[in-house]
Amino acid sequence: MNKQLKRRTISLLCASVAAISLTGCFPLIAGGVAGGAMVIADRRNPGTQAIDRGIQLEAESFLIKKYGDNVHVNVTVFNRKVLLTGETRTEELKVEVTRHIKAMKNVTEVFNELVPAPLSGLSARANDGFLTTRIKGSFIANQGVPSNSMRVVTEASKVYLMGIVTDAEANRAVNIAREIPGVKQVTKLFDLISEADRRRLDGQK
Repeated sequence: MNKQLKRRTISLLCASVAAISLTGCFPLIAGGVAGGAMVIADRRNPGTQAIDRGIQLEAESFLIKKYGDNVHVNVTVFNRKVLLTGETRTEELKVEVTRHIKAMKNVTEVFNELVPAPLSGLSARANDGFLTTRIKGSFIANQGVPSNSMRVVTEASKVYLMGIVTDAEANRAVNIAREIPGVKQVTKLFDLISEADRRRLDGQK
């Protein structure tokens, strides 16, 4: 695939991801795209997926009711692990929010990436959304990145990656994300599995 065609493919993928991201979900694409890259289905079992969704809904509802505009907290849940990104107006609020989320049912771990600072504006959040979209599009366009079994979160141009992946897949995803213009930092929060587990979860022999 020549460079011009690849750029066009990624642009189209980014546009599709951007449209779908408004609904809070990411598509499962059957078949190959961008030169044969295959999108793998979510490696979590259906029960874990339901638990993750329940944790996220409960956490988001709690934060809105208790803190309102005093915090801007994005909650991302994968495999019962919770990533908190965004801003709280004070250090005390940061600690308090984290304590409440840790105490929620089914939560096994909390990654606290909150920053005590004035709440970010719409332009900063739009830029983060754009970077996330570009990264997801690049993942789809490249082989060896199980994008449907991953979460990409961008906050203040810093990228956080969650998912169930092998060490090779993790390194490949990080390298791709780092190449996106505007990305300041990439943090891995993966659950690492062996190649044998990867084949089993992906339904391969």
